[in-house]
Amino acid sequence: MYRIGELAKYMNLSKRTIDYYTQIGLLNPVRADSNYRMYSEECIQTLELVEHYKNLNMPLEEIKDAIEMMRADYVIDQEKVKKHVEQIAGIMEHLEEEIKLIEPFLQKLSGSEKEQVVSKLSPQGITLAKSLLLLLN
Repeated sequence: MYRIGELAKYMNLSKRTIDYYTQIGLLNPVRADSNYRMYSEECIQTLELVEHYKNLNMPLEEIKDAIEMMRADYVIDQEKVKKHVEQIAGIMEHLEEEIKLIEPFLQKLSGSEKEQVVSKLSPQGITLAKSLLLLLN
């Protein structure tokens, strides 16, 4: 369990950001006997998901919806699931456009430079492909 300052330092965030995430319901600390808010490992996982989604330029409201869908006690709302899948499809379209934009530059790279770039993309691409296959089954 972490106090807000410890969590902020561990996650390289400001206390204000963690406080805001707590206020909007993204983080659910427990109160210690000393009345300090204590944040669990689950809060760290939530913050890592928030960071992941922020890197995909997802708005905070959508991030909150996505995280709530993942929580075990959350009742699944089909409309929210559908909306989230549409958001993922939009992100994938954006990534496809980005790849098309950088393709001419990639063609100018030497063989070893191309391998280096592809090696960075491959693990994520494989993970994405596996996730998509799971969704289709």
